[in-house]
Amino acid sequence: MVEPRRVVIDFGEFEVEVVVRPKARRVVVERVVERRAEGPRRTRLAVVLDQMLRIGSFIEPRVPEGTTIYEGVGVGLEKELKVSDALIRVPVRDDYDICELALRLAGEHDKVLVFTGDKALVNDLKVMASERGVENVAVHYLPPSETASRAQLIEEILKRIREAAQSHTSQASSEPRKANKQN
Repeated sequence: MVEPRRVVIDFGEFEVEVVVRPKARRVVVERVVERRAEGPRRTRLAVVLDQMLRIGSFIEPRVPEGTTIYEGVGVGLEKELKVSDALIRVPVRDDYDICELALRLAGEHDKVLVFTGDKALVNDLKVMASERGVENVAVHYLPPSETASRAQLIEEILKRIREAAQSHTSQASSEPRKANKQN
């Protein structure tokens, strides 16, 4: 263990003496206590809806716990707006903004689902994710013209969100068992 050090800072007529102690051990203990208090880790799933799919407020109350919806808004929004704990509206000018948002969220969430009706955006995002080595982004192409109704589109999106949350949760719970079998 590193011993505390005294540091003296000279300010002309005055002198400041500071005792410096490492706090790494305390931080580690605090983090362990925080994890125990949190309980099992929840799936952190981000859902990105492009400008074509303005349905965030409809699906927000129906998504699994631990899911955050980022709804792209084209006009009238200058900065991110947190509507609720699970819904955030994000200003986007074009497809590139959606791609950058999805790739940024990939570093903050366990899994990112992007829903769009734009085939060019699907291809651009897949290429950008591949170039950057991002593997936790899934792009879903759902053109609104191919669904019979808005309600059917919402149900399809909710189905895919629930499936992703379920598969991610089952993968996370099976990983420790695999590690134990190898020993």
